[in-house]
Amino acid sequence: MILPSLLQSSSPRTWLFYGDSITHGVLHTAGARCFSEHFTERLRFELERPDDVVLNTACSGHNTRQMLSHFPLRVARFQPDVVLLMAGMNDCNSRLADGQYVPLDEFCANLATMIYAVRGWGGEVILQTVTPVLPGQASERELTLPLCSLAAELAVPLIDHAAVWEALATKQPAYMSDAFHPNAYGHILLAHTLFRALGVFDEAAPSCGLFLP
Repeated sequence: MILPSLLQSSSPRTWLFYGDSITHGVLHTAGARCFSEHFTERLRFELERPDDVVLNTACSGHNTRQMLSHFPLRVARFQPDVVLLMAGMNDCNSRLADGQYVPLDEFCANLATMIYAVRGWGGEVILQTVTPVLPGQASERELTLPLCSLAAELAVPLIDHAAVWEALATKQPAYMSDAFHPNAYGHILLAHTLFRALGVFDEAAPSCGLFLP
């Protein structure tokens, strides 16, 4: 279980989701909730923490270079207690004409800079791996990102969504809108994985019982 003290305390918390289109949760959900919105219902309603605040300042198409550039306005000004940070799907785009690729050393340095900044005001960061690319459909985005080793190096909790999805390989197409964007079902799976990591998954709760193919 990740950072259980954050939910065991009655003190109000501010939670902020930051990342690219997967976290932004637009378009590919076809109007359904994204995983940060499922988290909001689980936290503020079902877990009876209405004074907690949940923000999502992710931006579709951004890599960590852009995330770092916009960090002061989209993260630092709120000084959240917890930043749930997911990035990499654009950084690993080796099709240089798209202008998204970020070298691995810079990718890690960008994440580390954001992590240290959050720690600077007393906040916590939870890193999250991105969802997998459907095999053979976007080979330019299949570069392996060293999030597990980075999380260990910086002593940051990690939610490994990729590992969960890879264990459900035969079902992945049902959770995807295209080669690498989760659809509404995919966002439910992301939310359930997050709930389990935080120790708040409960099969009797409405948000935990949402249908998954």
